[in-house]
Amino acid sequence: MSTEREIVENDVSTSLLKDHTRRDIFTFSFVSYQLSVLTHRQWSNSPDSVTDHGVPETLHGDDATSDALKRIDDLSLQETAELKRRRNYEHSFIYRLPPELITEVLLLAVDWPWWEVEKLRALASVSTAWRDTILSCNRFWPVMDVMASEGARAVTMKRNREGPVDIWCWERPSESVVEKFMTDVQMLQPARVRFVLYEYCWSSRSFMDWLRSNTSSIIDIFLGNLGMSNSAAHLDLSPEGPNLRHVDLRRMTLQWQCPRLSNLQTLFLSNLNHNVPSVNQLYTIVSSSPALERLCLLEVVAPDDQALGSLPSTTPPIALIALKTLAFDRVSTAITRGILPLIRARACDTVKIRERDLAPSLELQQATIELVTKAITLSRILKLKAEAYGGPNLHICSEPVIAMEWVYWAHDQPGVDVRLVIPSENVLPKLWDCLGDRLHSHGGASGITSLEVDWEGEAFPFPFALLEHCRALTDLQFYERLGTSLHLLIRFLGGNGINGGSMDIGSTFPLPNLNSLHFYARVLPYLDDCVNGTKEFLERRYPALQEGVRASDVQPLRDLCLPATLVDALKKCHLSTSLDVEKLVSGTILG
Repeated sequence: MSTEREIVENDVSTSLLKDHTRRDIFTFSFVSYQLSVLTHRQWSNSPDSVTDHGVPETLHGDDATSDALKRIDDLSLQETAELKRRRNYEHSFIYRLPPELITEVLLLAVDWPWWEVEKLRALASVSTAWRDTILSCNRFWPVMDVMASEGARAVTMKRNREGPVDIWCWERPSESVVEKFMTDVQMLQPARVRFVLYEYCWSSRSFMDWLRSNTSSIIDIFLGNLGMSNSAAHLDLSPEGPNLRHVDLRRMTLQWQCPRLSNLQTLFLSNLNHNVPSVNQLYTIVSSSPALERLCLLEVVAPDDQALGSLPSTTPPIALIALKTLAFDRVSTAITRGILPLIRARACDTVKIRERDLAPSLELQQATIELVTKAITLSRILKLKAEAYGGPNLHICSEPVIAMEWVYWAHDQPGVDVRLVIPSENVLPKLWDCLGDRLHSHGGASGITSLEVDWEGEAFPFPFALLEHCRALTDLQFYERLGTSLHLLIRFLGGNGINGGSMDIGSTFPLPNLNSLHFYARVLPYLDDCVNGTKEFLERRYPALQEGVRASDVQPLRDLCLPATLVDALKKCHLSTSLDVEKLVSGTILG
């Protein structure tokens, strides 16, 4: 079936010509007329044959009629397709775009992580214009894939004769498959190779041999090790060539002093326990890459931590203004303590820093607050937990996710997961104030809808400055052993400051979207203050209905969980509120 027939069958109806111009109708009618004349002449010029018995034979005439009708059908479909194509060019917005923009739009439509020839053919079958664009642009045909068929690679080489090439040698192909693949690879000019995705295994050793001699043109490299020895899982880059852009190494290593390891946009190292870069080498790589966007070190642990060295105390900080993702997860202490304190980044969407023993890894300083602030503003769920393991620290967590896909296709989930060293509880009020100022400079933490605070220390320094910037908060949970902050929380939610004075919050209450409040404590001091404060809070924030109309401009509570002794005392009070206290309030047993 022709391409035109495929197009027409998708979208031809009896009303196809309704909106066409008179010229199109005339052209269609004229062709139909010519076809009818042609059919008539064929019929007239086809004499009937006679059988041996003198009976006219009409089979030839029937064949001619069928033939003519088929030709009419085919030509009619072709003409209709041409008219439809012309209408698309005249009326469809995408066809009015410059060819360069159409190319960019179609490139975005390609499923690059699972690129294959058949998927490109499906995209090209949408229209003739798309087909012409895809077939004529070598940017759609960059991939030389070991897992593709020989025919598919032949199509790629035909469509992309001179452009850059991405080589994929992944999984565990058989040696016969690798042999055929290497035949195609060796036909390429090494200068065309820009990106290599290679998972090193026993059956693909021949590709590693080829790669060791052809690294001078590579700018993006992804190397994984599927069971090869540590000594073999190493690639020496040619010192000649362009600086690398994206480097992703998983149980594979490079020579870390290579001059091409600068001006990186991505540095992703995972599961390295041999040939780990020294602190000085890593500092040189990172500090020479001011446009770095993704810095991830996961399970990078040297056998001898002391052998990694250290940096002088006068070492300049590292400014990374474009950094979006920072992850140090179970990394050698020498690297964490040597590199992290020097990083200055304010644009991080994702920050995940975890030492092997879960000890606190970041000192409480201005640069640390600036590092985590944007990641907090992009979070949905935030947890603050005071911990004593490894020394007093504050665990700030909003469950970020570091994507494990290759950087072209990786999308990290914003958030923060860090442990800050807390010298004493007295520094927390200053921390809340500093963090509140930074949140204010970012326009607040409007994305946070759930906040969980878990405190095991002495009297809890209440985070007013933090809560004031979480105006979209709907769910608030406190776990406090001594229960000293409940009356402060109640005052805050009721619109009063810490000393009972009115807060400057405009005409509404803080956290207007709050609909779930849980407070857990082992003991409950200030019971009378809590009872009176809770009664005032409920009556003021959720006043009784006036003529059936709710007067407050905040969302009503649907869930209120308080210590059981407080709940029992509240139920003995007369509460003038629009809430159904009997159904709403539940209690938890102290201790």
